[in-house]
Amino acid sequence: MLALGAAVAVMPFFRSLPVACAETRWDLRFRALWKGASIGEHCVAFRMDGERLTVDTHIDITVRVLFFTVFRLKHDAQEVWQSGRLASVTSATLRDGTRVQVSGSIAREGFRIVGEDGPFLAPVHLLTTNSLWDSRIVRASRLMDVQYGGEVGLVAKRLGDEQVDTPQGPVSASRYQIITPHFAGSVFYDADQRWVKALLESKGEIIEYALAT
Repeated sequence: MLALGAAVAVMPFFRSLPVACAETRWDLRFRALWKGASIGEHCVAFRMDGERLTVDTHIDITVRVLFFTVFRLKHDAQEVWQSGRLASVTSATLRDGTRVQVSGSIAREGFRIVGEDGPFLAPVHLLTTNSLWDSRIVRASRLMDVQYGGEVGLVAKRLGDEQVDTPQGPVSASRYQIITPHFAGSVFYDADQRWVKALLESKGEIIEYALAT
């Protein structure tokens, strides 16, 4: 859902955060839309205490066709970031009937994350599969997988600028194509590097994230 270059890895974390999140803890809430119909939400809440940032992610999406559920994703995670690096994570995921729990924390040799395939030691500077709120993700090639455990690859490419409707009015946003083993699509960031939209593909269908707050 990352082996960052050396310059990115040492970049002060809060410089890369959207201005709203870094200064006013502006939470994000997206309506998930499928063919124009509301099918759920994706929310990100921030709590800051000095250089310590706690990020709570909540995803609840259900796609139904007639009386059948064709896609179900519920995911709740809490990540604690310290001085720009992930210090700990816990998550619970329900995807199409399969439940997975993930936990992780800083270890002496790196970041130890435990998921459905057991423990995995990842580099400490990686972002996570929940880090769409952090625009650094488009400059990364590996991510810590906080839905299933371990790490996954990421490919990102800038596609250009587009107008995006937001609750504060239309904004110009940079669009990036992203591909991971679990999802693919496009994410959009405004001039302040705030995440403002997404178009994510699942089972051949496009789910739109429309910013609600």
